[in-house]
Amino acid sequence: MFACASSGWSFSAPVLLTLLVGLGVTVLARWIGLRQRFAGSGAFRLMHVAILWWLAAAALEMSFHQQSCKMFWAGMAWPAILAVPTFWAIFLWQYINSIHSPIKPMTIVGLMGIPCLFWLLAITNPWHWQFYGQGSAPISAEVGAPIVYQHQWLFFVAAAYGYPFMLFCIGITVRAALASKGVHRRQFLIFLVLTTVPWVANISYVAFGWMLFGFDPTPFSFAITLTGFGWLITGMRLFDLLPVARHLLLDALIDPVLVVDPQRRVIEANPAALRLAGLDRNWQGRALADWPLIGEALDDLLVKETLAEESQVLNLEARGQHFEVRAREINKAERDGTLLLGRMLYLRDVTEYQHSQQRLAESLALSKQQLETISALLDTLQSQALRDPLTGLFNRRYLDEFFTLELARAQRDATPIALAMLDLDHFKQLNDTHGHGAGDDALKGVATFLLEGLRTTDAVFRVGGEEFLVVLPRTRGREALEKLKRLCSQFAELEIQTRAGPLRLTMSVGLALYPPHATDLSGLMQQADAQLYRAKRDGRNCVAASLETQGAQ
Repeated sequence: MFACASSGWSFSAPVLLTLLVGLGVTVLARWIGLRQRFAGSGAFRLMHVAILWWLAAAALEMSFHQQSCKMFWAGMAWPAILAVPTFWAIFLWQYINSIHSPIKPMTIVGLMGIPCLFWLLAITNPWHWQFYGQGSAPISAEVGAPIVYQHQWLFFVAAAYGYPFMLFCIGITVRAALASKGVHRRQFLIFLVLTTVPWVANISYVAFGWMLFGFDPTPFSFAITLTGFGWLITGMRLFDLLPVARHLLLDALIDPVLVVDPQRRVIEANPAALRLAGLDRNWQGRALADWPLIGEALDDLLVKETLAEESQVLNLEARGQHFEVRAREINKAERDGTLLLGRMLYLRDVTEYQHSQQRLAESLALSKQQLETISALLDTLQSQALRDPLTGLFNRRYLDEFFTLELARAQRDATPIALAMLDLDHFKQLNDTHGHGAGDDALKGVATFLLEGLRTTDAVFRVGGEEFLVVLPRTRGREALEKLKRLCSQFAELEIQTRAGPLRLTMSVGLALYPPHATDLSGLMQQADAQLYRAKRDGRNCVAASLETQGAQ
């Protein structure tokens, strides 16, 4: 300031233009200050304060005559020069993402740390000359002529600090424009122009030395920014679209709607939600769990993430109301993943539906027992149709169906099937000696023995009085023969408990193999039956098979 104490000053056209731009910015900032708060409003106002600072410093630099005074005001502009892109970037981020959270004072202090550091370095330039060099001089001998600055390394570092913010603004605005349609896309395209024009002017000055009226053209470019915002506000109703959209999409809904942030604080709610909770003030930013009537239950659903895949029913027994709650995440795509911005909770009143469902459930309950009885009866009938009532083994009726499936599988996989006919030796004599009751007990014992001795993939069928048929899928001849011989030997040593006391029986077995002996069920049964009679002729209690079967691996 002491450098300007003895300096003369004058009023010129560039100064007038700068003041007019500043007046327009002031009017615009005042008009916006009277509006309803919108997303990014705090950063938007701070950006206008920075623009006014920059314009004021530029106007004073152009007004004073003395070189040291001009350089002093050039240094005074630096906190605003760096604050403008900073708050412009924050405004665009909050506006595009509909973030209403105000900027905290400590955050503002932190954001202004580096700009204030460069400001200090700029106004102390006469002590170190690392911001503007000592070669800086007026452009001509005319009184009050603009200064041609000899930029030093601190100047370029300071200028470079603002360019990442510029690139960030351009990037998110382009992405928002590509993702939008209609009036929103036009808004973002104008934002893109308003972002680009001042920085094109600034880069032209820094990199190529272009000037306007002998000065940095960047402050004058704010006239374009002012014009653009004026058109957005008056012609495209900037900042009015959000309240209108909220009225149409939230206020007009008869069902409650809440929007919560990742910390589960309510940041938006429509009148229906406020009426349901009995709130009319001091609700924004309040934890969801603290909301009357519905908050604790909704918060519990979000904590347990039960709304992630399907809706849930919220029962308000005290009011006799029921709501179907649906949640939708509000996400933002990031390069390294997805950023969760919040969740929207939609509560659809399903009270009448729940009542009708309850009445329907009561009606259905009356016939549920009958349906269960009918189902159990059908299961019993089906089981009786496919199984032998005495032994519980599959009967001949199911044999055709089972073998058809196994034959198809064997043909597809080129695997064998072994089929064996089993007949109890001297069973008629057992019946004549001990009675048919003991004979039935013996048949049950045989069924249990076979089921326990075979694989779960094998199947046993009762095909006659004392005749059984065994199907061994995926079993080769030698393996089947050894398994049947082992069963025959074990059975001969088994004592079967009957009502006539423990009895010992033997069995004769005939074996046939698919495909060597036959390629269908009827042919295999004939071959196995023939081998069974051969076993009977060979003295019973043995397994008979063809030589071809015995040699099959």
